Amino acid sequence: MFKTTGIDHVAVNTNDMEATLQFYCGILGMRLARTSRTPDGRRHYNVEIGGGNAFAFFDGAEKPDEATPQYLNHFALPVATEAEFDEAYQRLKDHGVEVTKIIEREYGKTYYFHDPSGIRLQIEYQSAGWNDDLTGDPDPVPMVAKLSGRG
Repeated sequence: MFKTTGIDHVAVNTNDMEATLQFYCGILGMRLARTSRTPDGRRHYNVEIGGGNAFAFFDGAEKPDEATPQYLNHFALPVATEAEFDEAYQRLKDHGVEVTKIIEREYGKTYYFHDPSGIRLQIEYQSAGWNDDLTGDPDPVPMVAKLSGRG
């Protein structure tokens, strides 16, 4: 049976990326590790939270009302080998779980599915390391310039 190596990142939706960075990087002192855009144009910024883990913030979510807590985008579960990646994919399909197609990324490959409660999960195999890159968003929020020493 495949084993995950931990949680790589927790993806969180935000409706204000600037305020999010000011809080996590400015107030809490966490490190902005990466900026990019999603295929649909939303900002996607990774903030290191320690222990090899990160929050992946996705901009463009509508703010919930005061009685509704913030919701997650997905949990990412890395596996150590390509064989485990393939085994997990096949196991999910064999159990009738709807799984996305395999997506090739700069760091490796990944796919998504949902748990019975509707929580979106991601299995990823990292065949190459992440590049710390603060230039992946062509129009970043102002705090990026400050954190990268360009502002």
